[in-house]
Amino acid sequence: MPENNFLALAHTLQQSTSLDHSLAEMLSGLKKSVEQEYLQKIHAAADAEKAFTVEHPPREVTLLRALAPFTDEKGRSQLDRLSQSLLFLHSLQHVQQRVQTLSSGSLLETRSVGGQSSPPSAHSAQMAGLLLTLALAERF
Repeated sequence: MPENNFLALAHTLQQSTSLDHSLAEMLSGLKKSVEQEYLQKIHAAADAEKAFTVEHPPREVTLLRALAPFTDEKGRSQLDRLSQSLLFLHSLQHVQQRVQTLSSGSLLETRSVGGQSSPPSAHSAQMAGLLLTLALAERF
């Protein structure tokens, strides 16, 4: 009887296409899980942060936008790039403030999210800030 089990195992291992298919399915499942659990949430947070910053720009960006009609094409282009840079920096400052708030354990910021009522650890808040910063760099 042990001989048959060994023989069956040897035949199974000889069929590399079955093993390749199984590994491909596992990797696909892992990729899909990471995409759904982490990447989509990171991208959604970055999109929301950018939208907030664009809707509530700092005064400097408002001033640069007001100056744009009074310049030539090259000047408008430079003002647009400068505005985008300032919006990006403003977003980073906002993210940093939120990281500090979460790290300090502020009760206002740590409302129940997804059924979790306890505040995240300082390390988790810092990691979220880092990932959000990287995602924002793609968007500006």
